[in-house]
Amino acid sequence: MDLELSGRKALVTGGSRGIGRATAVALSREGVRVAIAAREAGALDEATREIEAATGARPFAVRADCTRPADVTAMMASVADTFGGLDILVNSVGAARGGHFVDLREEDWAESIASKLMGEIRCCREALPLLRKSGAGVIINVTGQRGKQPDALALPASVTNAGLANFIVGLAQAEASRGVRVVGVSPGPVETRRIHGIFETEARLAGVSVQTVRERWVASVPLGRIARVEEVADVIVFLASPRAGFISGTTIQVDGAGMRGV
Repeated sequence: MDLELSGRKALVTGGSRGIGRATAVALSREGVRVAIAAREAGALDEATREIEAATGARPFAVRADCTRPADVTAMMASVADTFGGLDILVNSVGAARGGHFVDLREEDWAESIASKLMGEIRCCREALPLLRKSGAGVIINVTGQRGKQPDALALPASVTNAGLANFIVGLAQAEASRGVRVVGVSPGPVETRRIHGIFETEARLAGVSVQTVRERWVASVPLGRIARVEEVADVIVFLASPRAGFISGTTIQVDGAGMRGV
C-alpha cells in the first residue's frame, strides 16, 4: 500500500530512542523528510547515524529540551528554516515518575507534568502555525494505557496520560476546520530502555526480581508478549498518512488487547 507520504516533512520529538527513533526510521522509509529532536547530544548523534544507515537518508537533528519553552520555539524555527514547512508532528517525548503515592514528592509530580504533559502540549502549540499552512497537517501524540487504566505505582503517568487523552480530543475539534488532524497512540508495554527501568523500579518496590516483574507484565497482555517498537511505529506512520485522513480526535490502543475498558 502506498501511504502517499513521499516528500512530506515530519518532526519526531523524543526521536533519539525507542518508539520515536523507530518512527523516524519508518517515516524515512516512506520518503518523508524527517527531523528528530532530543535532549542528549550523544543519543541524538547515535540515532542520526543509525537512521541514515537503515534508510539511506540522514535526518535533520535538533537538540532541544521540551520542558523549556525557549527550546521548543527554537526547535520549530530551525525545522521550518531547514524544511520550509512541516506536515507531521510526532510527539514521543517525556516520562513520568513511578513509586508509592505517599513517597512521591511535589517535585516528582511537577517533573512528570512538565516533561510528558506540558512537553507535548508545548510542541503542539509551536507547531500549529506550520501545520495549518500545510493544508493536511497531522499531530500524533504518544500517550500510554495508564491514562485509561490507572496504576497505583504510576499515578503521575496515569494523570498525565489522562490529561493528554483529553487534550487530543479538544485540540482535534479546535483544529479540524483548519485541516489539522490530531490523534493519540497509546502503547501497552514495549521493548524499550524505559520499560526496563520501570521493571527495575517495580522490582525494588515489591522486593522481587526484575524477571518476576517482567513476567507479570507479559501475563497482563492477552497476546502474551511485549510489543516491538516497530509495531507501534507502523501504526503511527499509517495514522500520519492520507490513508488515515478521516481519523482525528481519538486515541488508538496498541496494547495486545491489554485494555480492559471500553
